[in-house]
Amino acid sequence: MRTVLMAAVAALALTACTPPAPTEEEAPAAAPQTLLEQVQAMTPTDQMVWAFQQLATQQQANPALTPVCANVRATESRGIIPADTSPDSLYAAHIGSLVFSVQCGNLVSRERFDPNEHWLVVIAPAVTEAAIVNCANARGTDDCPRDIPRVAAAPAPATP
Repeated sequence: MRTVLMAAVAALALTACTPPAPTEEEAPAAAPQTLLEQVQAMTPTDQMVWAFQQLATQQQANPALTPVCANVRATESRGIIPADTSPDSLYAAHIGSLVFSVQCGNLVSRERFDPNEHWLVVIAPAVTEAAIVNCANARGTDDCPRDIPRVAAAPAPATP
């Protein structure tokens, strides 16, 4: 009995000397996610909804972003803009950014898309807010093709 009592006292003393395990509150905080990481963690459907919401929010806050998107005709991801994007493309300014296309306009299938109502929602690395870019150019055409223009790869040197 005395041995059991001594073992219990020793275990209790050992427990009292052992530092407590860190609780969730004491654990080091995880680094906050960037906006880009937050959007990439969303489902593809949620990303499209989020992109439109960003466009709508920024159009309400900035009257220069017109025409206001009353109806969404199409949204799609352009993905991360690659480094080999053609330098004369509108996309070239957004290399490394996640880009979504939002096409607004009348919900009539036979009506052509209006470049003035085509927008890009751009999330650059390390930013806290999406940028909004209109796709219409001075000629009245669309500068945001579905396929991102790429620079042609240099031909491989001929081997003798």
